[in-house]
Amino acid sequence: MEGIITTIKQNCRKCYTCVRDCPAKAIRIEDGQASVVAERCISCGNCTIVCSQDAKAYASGIDGALRLLEQSRSSVQSGGPVAALLAPSFPVGFSTKPDKVIGALRAAGFEYVVEVAYGADLVNEACHEYLGKNPTGLHIASACPAVVEYVRKYHPELTDRIMPIVSPMVATALAVKERYGEQVRCVFIGPCVAKKAEVLDPEVDGVIDEVLTLTELERVFAARNVDLHKAESGDFDPPHAGSARIYPIPGGLFDSAGIGDGLRDPRLVVVSGKDETLEMLAGIPVGPPEEEDNGLQLVEALMCRGCYAGPGVKSKEPVIARGRRVAEFASNSDLRQKHGTLPPYEPAETRLDLSRRFTPHDQRKTGPTEEEIRSILAHTNKYFPEDELNCGACGYPTCRAKAVAVHAGMAEEAMCLPFIIDQAERVCHELNVPWSNLRDVHSHLINSEKLASMGQMAAGVAHELNNPLSTILLYSHILQRKLHDRGDLDHDLQLLAEESARCKKIIGNLLDFARQSRVRIESVSVEQLVASSVDGAVAAIPAGPNTHIEVKAEVEPGLKADLDRDQMTQVLVNLIKNGAEAMEGRSGTIRVTACAMPETGRVRFSVSDQGTGISANAREKIFQPFFTTKSIGKGTGLGLPISYGIVKMHNGNIWYETEPGHGTTFYVEIPITRKGVERSAQ
Repeated sequence: MEGIITTIKQNCRKCYTCVRDCPAKAIRIEDGQASVVAERCISCGNCTIVCSQDAKAYASGIDGALRLLEQSRSSVQSGGPVAALLAPSFPVGFSTKPDKVIGALRAAGFEYVVEVAYGADLVNEACHEYLGKNPTGLHIASACPAVVEYVRKYHPELTDRIMPIVSPMVATALAVKERYGEQVRCVFIGPCVAKKAEVLDPEVDGVIDEVLTLTELERVFAARNVDLHKAESGDFDPPHAGSARIYPIPGGLFDSAGIGDGLRDPRLVVVSGKDETLEMLAGIPVGPPEEEDNGLQLVEALMCRGCYAGPGVKSKEPVIARGRRVAEFASNSDLRQKHGTLPPYEPAETRLDLSRRFTPHDQRKTGPTEEEIRSILAHTNKYFPEDELNCGACGYPTCRAKAVAVHAGMAEEAMCLPFIIDQAERVCHELNVPWSNLRDVHSHLINSEKLASMGQMAAGVAHELNNPLSTILLYSHILQRKLHDRGDLDHDLQLLAEESARCKKIIGNLLDFARQSRVRIESVSVEQLVASSVDGAVAAIPAGPNTHIEVKAEVEPGLKADLDRDQMTQVLVNLIKNGAEAMEGRSGTIRVTACAMPETGRVRFSVSDQGTGISANAREKIFQPFFTTKSIGKGTGLGLPISYGIVKMHNGNIWYETEPGHGTTFYVEIPITRKGVERSAQ
């Protein structure tokens, strides 16, 4: 079953941040992928905030809201007017004045814009009445839907402590329908994602038609072509709120409702943020309310650090600064009431039924036995208490908590980072492979994957472009012959032919790149191979007025190797030409060497230049297809990737050493002898 929060699997990495910060531990890790278990999720949206890879997303209300707005304007299918119920924390979502946001909502097509703080005032009245009838025992405020869901699922024994009163969102919608008619569609707008789950509760079914976060509202404005900064200022429609505009601030319920002595009252508890909330709920004693006398009467809990810190608002402001903005808006609203520019709070004309029921929805799992926990811990080499590092890298606070999650099918043993590191180090030690070599292997694997995918693409592209390009080149030469007497066209036609020929050359390189897996092995004199490669490269090196480059070869006499003559010649020519281009504008020597490496059974080639070296930001990219540091027209970025592929098909390695300003040396090592491979005819 898919819930309010989902995982974008292609973005998910093995960081376990969502596990670590999920108050309900509703994240299941399976094959290294994190997925949200809808039944366990409380829809707080905290995982969408902490995930740096944007791998968590909440259900969108944008399409639904736009559909309601379109239907309200349609003469064919009228769905009734749409009311925007704006949460009192809305100022933190926008850089403009609050009045502009109200005007923009009207421009977007909302018939009414009503502040949810009015519903909070109604809830305050209901709380006073309920506490008057139930003066004993401890009660939990019902305004935060994430807290309500957490109690229902993980402290079901406390469900009857939740005050049976609707949230301010629902109270506002009931008041709007009472005043403007049942046909009014209500869209709640605020920073809370848990509201999207609250409206699905059968207890309040049909009261709210859609929920938008403040972030989603920006996209609704864009879809409706509303420029927030150019919108006219507007005022809320009645009914107007009173002191409950400070509801989003922790303690706002007590302050605005005037319950007890507010924050100074020891009978009242205010907690905000998941850690404080979970600690408080875990500490509430279980027993019949009438038998309880612990000095507490009412708990106001917010799963976020204030409603303005919810996941549905994108703001770079610190949480404290957001709280000040909400307080400032509430304060200014009070001043406007005193000066008569904003109507004062309006009590409900008719008494609304704000009651609702909360039923337990127990999601707790039967825990493993001590023997089962010890067995699970032993799988990751934790045999004694001192082996339990409790590092939290897996997302669970302790090794035992993670073992419990493994038993419940919510976690994997491989999530233990210290264990995985120990295993990797042990394997490296047994294989006598240092970490640096493993990093090199990893780098080669990445390059091989890139080359394989690029090779497939290159073959298709080259095949499709080769024929039409040949036609263009042919007709450019025909035009040159036919229009040889048109001197004004000589330059253009010559440029057309040259550029077509250059494209043809690129296509040839692409085909070489795509065919690099075809290796035909023969026993070759390395001395002759190097000599022919040097001759071919020297002929292709352009002479410059300020450049004098000498190519010297040093080859071990009598050395032979099993290789593909043409392909290895291509590699050496390419490396020599690259060295010459790196020395453009200066004089010097390019040294080409070849010798046997008896200890490895390989032959090593090296090509050293005295050029400018490879810059730091290019070193990780030089084997990537189409990456080049050469100017336009002088390189395709395929030379080194092709060389890399050829060397790999020879079961060899290619690497380099470089020193900026002093030159670069490329090394190629391939086996001297090859067995069991296709050989060319002798």
